[in-house]
Amino acid sequence: MTSNGGVKIGLALASGGARGSAHAGVLKVLAAEGISISAVTGSSIGAMVGGVYAAGVPIERIEQEWLNTNLPKVVRSFLPTFPRAGLSSGGELRKYLHELLGDAQIEELQIPFAAMGCDIDTGEAVILDHGSLVDAIRASASIPGLFHPVRWEGHLLVDGGLVEPLPVRLCRNFDVDIVIGVDIVPAPYPTTADRRSLWDRLGQGLKERATNQTWVPGSLTELLDDVFREHTEEERPLPGVYSVINQAVAIFQQEILRLKLTLWPADLIIHPDLPRGINYTQAAEGISAGEDAMRRALPELLALIEEKTTQKGAE
Repeated sequence: MTSNGGVKIGLALASGGARGSAHAGVLKVLAAEGISISAVTGSSIGAMVGGVYAAGVPIERIEQEWLNTNLPKVVRSFLPTFPRAGLSSGGELRKYLHELLGDAQIEELQIPFAAMGCDIDTGEAVILDHGSLVDAIRASASIPGLFHPVRWEGHLLVDGGLVEPLPVRLCRNFDVDIVIGVDIVPAPYPTTADRRSLWDRLGQGLKERATNQTWVPGSLTELLDDVFREHTEEERPLPGVYSVINQAVAIFQQEILRLKLTLWPADLIIHPDLPRGINYTQAAEGISAGEDAMRRALPELLALIEEKTTQKGAE
């Protein structure tokens, strides 16, 4: 079993909704390798997983909470209310967090922790490093339009992923030697490729059946051939409005992430290979992806620990 000795390691957990199950997989591998974490920061789902971990909830319990997630549980968390400032007040989410964490205060956590929030009035990044852990997580995970903003010391806070998708800068504030960033931020992908593929497969089946039937008019087979022929890039179908909005958000977040990491780079970035469109009921896949990514990165992490240990010994 490995140990990082006197080398302080900070863990920055990114926003990404259901993709956050990968965070649990990363934590599992670190725990199994005996690598201790000296500080945790997170945005949105990263704040939720990181805050629970910093409060001393065993990784086995964190994993089980993800695996126990089902459709009714998700629906209850997003239970709609009068949509004045968001579809949901977030009351069910707060209740769930309180059952898990009680009245834990950030200053009293086993591991130093901070979450990132965003002031909806100014766009200011607000650091949540004191007070109620439940309130900090709830504020950092307040998805605009879905959850009501959270009042915090004169601010109206929404999802911290808007300003710090991967809060490496925040982790540096804890004076750690190494910062590991876990990047689960969704990336853009071709908006109509999958739909075109399905359409083509259906069309090919229809064409084959029609061509092999003598009673099918030739005009119909010609029409099917025209409709389902291979299209050029210029002719591909336009994406739906939901795809366009999702794509715009992904592009925006990736650009923010790139700029932030240019200014405040992590020492090691973990990139779990997550299924496209993963949802909360597919936590097992996300956890497995996090485990695989962390195992692949272990040699690089161990080399960093050895390098920092040598530097400390020379001081």
